[in-house]
Amino acid sequence: MKQKPEHFNGIPVSGGVVVGKVFRLDPRRLTFEVSAIPKNKIEEEIERFQNAVEVSKRQLRQIREKAESDVDEIHASIFDSHILMLDDPLIIKDTIEGIRREKKNSEYVLEKTVERIASLFKKMPDEYFSTRSTDLYDVAHHILKNLLKAGDHPLKSLKEPVIVVGHDLGPSDTVMMDRSKVIGFVTQVGGPTSHTAIMAKALEIPAVVGVAGIMEKAQTGDILIIDGVGGRVILNPTEQELKKYEILKKKIIEQEQSLSAICALPAETLDGYTIELSANIEIPGEVEHVKQHGADGIGLFRTEFFYLNRARFPDENEQYRVYREVLEAVHPKTVIFRTLDIGGDKFISGLRFKELNPFMGLRAIRLGLANPDMFKVQLRAILRASAAGNAKLMFPMVSCLEEVREVKKLLEEVKEDLDKERIPFQSDIELGIMVEIPSAAVTADILSREVNFFSIGTNDLIQYTLAVDRVNENVAYLYEPYHPAILRLIRDIIIAGHKNSVWVGLCGEMASDPITAIILLGLGIDELSMGPVAIPEVKRVIRHIRLSDAKRLANEILQMNAATEIKRYVAAYSRKFL
Repeated sequence: MKQKPEHFNGIPVSGGVVVGKVFRLDPRRLTFEVSAIPKNKIEEEIERFQNAVEVSKRQLRQIREKAESDVDEIHASIFDSHILMLDDPLIIKDTIEGIRREKKNSEYVLEKTVERIASLFKKMPDEYFSTRSTDLYDVAHHILKNLLKAGDHPLKSLKEPVIVVGHDLGPSDTVMMDRSKVIGFVTQVGGPTSHTAIMAKALEIPAVVGVAGIMEKAQTGDILIIDGVGGRVILNPTEQELKKYEILKKKIIEQEQSLSAICALPAETLDGYTIELSANIEIPGEVEHVKQHGADGIGLFRTEFFYLNRARFPDENEQYRVYREVLEAVHPKTVIFRTLDIGGDKFISGLRFKELNPFMGLRAIRLGLANPDMFKVQLRAILRASAAGNAKLMFPMVSCLEEVREVKKLLEEVKEDLDKERIPFQSDIELGIMVEIPSAAVTADILSREVNFFSIGTNDLIQYTLAVDRVNENVAYLYEPYHPAILRLIRDIIIAGHKNSVWVGLCGEMASDPITAIILLGLGIDELSMGPVAIPEVKRVIRHIRLSDAKRLANEILQMNAATEIKRYVAAYSRKFL
């Protein structure tokens, strides 16, 4: 009997449409019994655990080499943090102490230790860091596998093309799989910054993550459709749905071919106005996507990947090499480096402390100013790399004038040190700030006298202005980019910046919506920065409008009183115009 179709929605992280058979990757729960360890065997048990850790290190180094060979060096560097985790006292030392304290076997104590640490990761408000629990489980699985002497990875010996469906996929899952046989990913958990998402993009495999309930329904051999553009997943589709998505698949391929012709063209309106369209990237390996999709540069280079899951701070040379590589890769286009934007609740050695509300606590620029030695290392690395290309420096979560001046003072100290050491750097490097806190937005006229550019971070600006946690399902519906307060704030920031000859860009999710991009163009924005894949479609729309039309649309919606009214008007406009 034919099974009833099941429809799911998730987060699209790698585009394309694919139809295929399910390979269900069950959570690789390695079973073991809890056993007591006699007092005279404790040290022997600890040695067994340490041997498993050493074997795991060797295996992870081999996986890293495979990732470098199959993908590239930057994506392979994901495993550097995994290898470092095998020296992290939070995992290793705590497990050894637990064996001594509880007098139980390594498997049991390690699992308890990992669950405790993972629960802390999952409670972190920043989605980027909450998904790092996947990496922790991945590392722990290697140790457990070696303790239990388990067999090969199930994705290594696939017999036919499949779509992998799992609770989650660790980075080593994606590297160890037979790439000629895996045509798509679907995971029950995860977000756009998870390593599953990053690897799916790098491998150009359609993927949807965060698909609630998929593991309860999908079985190996079922037929599955992945819509990696719309985030839809259909299990056991009807013949009609199969035909529909085959047509959609062809249309997407045709659209990609059509958009590829636009990539090399400027984002110029019909009446001759040009706006910059730049790319946001998470890791250096995405530079190829920046080039392929016709970006005018990198409008937001997030540097947080250096600091994740590490037993020590990244050193200056390590950072310098990557920053320089990115600058050289996109030269002569610009790269805007955003300094470290994480909180003190994240697992960085020496910065482990608890805060009641880390989302509004010691994070981003506050963390840098509170730890000037660490901050200066990053500033030195960026400045040194700036000699190899066109770099700009941007500081996140600025709330007041005093912070800007304190940062500039630190930067001058770093420049003086480099001068004394006769190390070249871009002495006139432009400085900018993220305008993402209401206090910065309201005082943009003051702050614009101190910097060269603004980048409006709408993701945080919206949630701070509207007091809405966008990942809280109870209030997420209140997260509204078209709220009159948000549109007025953006307008006022642009006006304040332009009065002092400050260039104003925008790097939140609003930038990647083609219709919203028209509104932002009409408000006077100088640059939009988005995920590379969104650039061609936004460019296509901009090339089909007039600046005068965009200004008219922006002026009309600024007169409206409610987001619902604005959304209805914009929807009608887009149907008529596009």
